[in-house]
Amino acid sequence: MSKYFFLSLALFLAGLSQAIVSGQSRNVEKTGVNLILGNIRPGKGLIRIGVFTSDTGYPDKPQYSFSVAKDTLQNGMLRLFIPLLKKSAVSLCVLDDENSNGRMDYVLGIMPKEGFAFSNNPRISLRGAPPFSSTSFDFDGGIKQVNVRMVYMR
Repeated sequence: MSKYFFLSLALFLAGLSQAIVSGQSRNVEKTGVNLILGNIRPGKGLIRIGVFTSDTGYPDKPQYSFSVAKDTLQNGMLRLFIPLLKKSAVSLCVLDDENSNGRMDYVLGIMPKEGFAFSNNPRISLRGAPPFSSTSFDFDGGIKQVNVRMVYMR
């Protein structure tokens, strides 16, 4: 798993434990994205999810990333809560890493061999990833549900 995942998990748990351990009775409000990812092919591998809160590094170097084993899927779907603490524009990029090599594989260097998806389910072309502005949505706090559908080109 990515070092960013462990860092974000450690920071989240540290904040949560601070709220629980404090002498005051505080309600910790759960904020983030309920991701519902559909149309996932069954089989081996990992679902890799990159979270971007700006166009910096988009689409290859996410600010946060998560990997989920495909054996946790139910009927080709994955439900996952992604904690977010601040209001921002957010984009999600998803890879069905069927061979678990940590990267997208291509046929002849141009057509993806593995499934992929972006938040907002934008129109896909072979010219590369859609721009951040097409895949981002405003996160204003609370809980936002995002439905994303995997695309397979072969």
